[in-house]
Amino acid sequence: MFGVLSERGWTDGLPILPPTRAAVDNMLAATVFKSDFALGTIPPLNGIATIEKLAANAVMAGCSPEYFPLVVAATKGLLQPGFNLDGVQTTTGNVAPVVIVNGPCRSHLKINYGANVLGQGWRANATIGRAIRLILTNIGGATPGLFDKSTVGQPAKYTFCFGENEEQNPWEPLQVERGFSSKANTVSVTGCSGVYSAVDMASQTAKGLLKTFALTMIGGLASGVTTTEVLFVVCPEHAAILAAAGCSKSSLREELFTLARVAFEKISDENLELLSKRRPSWFKSGAVREIGAVDRPEDIWIVVAGGAGAKSAYIPGRTGTRLQSVAVTDA
Repeated sequence: MFGVLSERGWTDGLPILPPTRAAVDNMLAATVFKSDFALGTIPPLNGIATIEKLAANAVMAGCSPEYFPLVVAATKGLLQPGFNLDGVQTTTGNVAPVVIVNGPCRSHLKINYGANVLGQGWRANATIGRAIRLILTNIGGATPGLFDKSTVGQPAKYTFCFGENEEQNPWEPLQVERGFSSKANTVSVTGCSGVYSAVDMASQTAKGLLKTFALTMIGGLASGVTTTEVLFVVCPEHAAILAAAGCSKSSLREELFTLARVAFEKISDENLELLSKRRPSWFKSGAVREIGAVDRPEDIWIVVAGGAGAKSAYIPGRTGTRLQSVAVTDA
């Protein structure tokens, strides 16, 4: 069956589990939604995202049925207008969806939020993210080289899902910041255009760490021709140092917004001309000749995740893609 599905372009290139009638029905039993219930249409081909189609792709991805409510919630998030899924599906950029899980379900579903949080080794993380990729390809029609126009792509286009380390988070977790209860199971989705290491094993002050974080953001700015929301995955060790210094998420955003900037003279003339059209707010004053990694402090999302070690991560997104959060049903 893999050969047939592969020839039809219905896989991600890796072996899949056959979506037999029994396997799909078993997946459907994990949700209260009827099999023909449609969440919406997935661009660019506007395939109808019925629960049954989602279940078939979750089976192929290797999901356990207990993960399926998170797959449904993540798909809901991607279909929110603010996510700009059409842009993500068809861009020549390398953007991929990131799935962030909050709430008690992280424990009983064994979703990794500790050591190697963005890496391999956890079935839940791997298969939930993979199910989303198969859904976007098989229902939405984002086949590489056809409607998926990504120039070089990136490994996150296979799968990208992780949990927040709420237990070692000195601030409010993401779902609370997004208006949900601390006991709510939620899935948040945003865009990822790469993962940049923010390594600082020496700084023991907030001032030092923020300089390192800002330098990392500048490195992720690349040509800087677009503005976007970004995500900082702060490791527990760095989070503890920042919190001990009295830093809140709000103050971190303000400081990073101020520090993470690039002088105009470091940018090509051609890109400066493009920037003046795409990000005009930075060109209104002739006195300040620099541009920030983001246009607003509130464009910086902060989550705590990872294990022991002084290494955080910075994840820039894509123009027009805004983080969306959805409650999980029956997790």
